Amino acid sequence: MIHGSISVDISFTDSTAGEVTAALKRLNLREGSEYTTGKVAIESGTVGTTVQFLAYGDYRDSGGNLQNLSPLRFAFRATPGARIVNDFGHELSESRDNICVDNWRDQVAIKTTAGTAIYTLIVYGT
Repeated sequence: MIHGSISVDISFTDSTAGEVTAALKRLNLREGSEYTTGKVAIESGTVGTTVQFLAYGDYRDSGGNLQNLSPLRFAFRATPGARIVNDFGHELSESRDNICVDNWRDQVAIKTTAGTAIYTLIVYGT
C-alpha cells in the first residue's frame, strides 16, 4: 500500500508604503496531489557533467519484492546544482539546492553544469 503527496505552495507579498496610501500585491500559486495507489522509488548519488540516463524498469519495494515502475512524476534536489535533461540534451528542470517537481518524459537523464553534485530523486509511477 502506498500513501503520498506532492504539494507546491508558492506565496509572495509585495508591499510599498507611500506618504498617503500603501500598495499591496499578493501572489499565490498552489497545487497538491494525493496518491493512494502506484509505486515510488528513490535514488541518490553523485553525478558529473557526463549525461547519466535514468531508468526505473525494475526496483525493489518496501517488502523487497522486484517491481516494474512506469514513471509519471519526479521530485529532484541537487547540491550545488544539476539538471534533468531529455535525450536531446534539452533542459527540463534544474535544481540549485532547491526541490524541483515535474512530469516524467520518455528519456530523461541527469548531469551537472560543472563539477559534481549530490542528488536525490524520488520517482512516482504506476
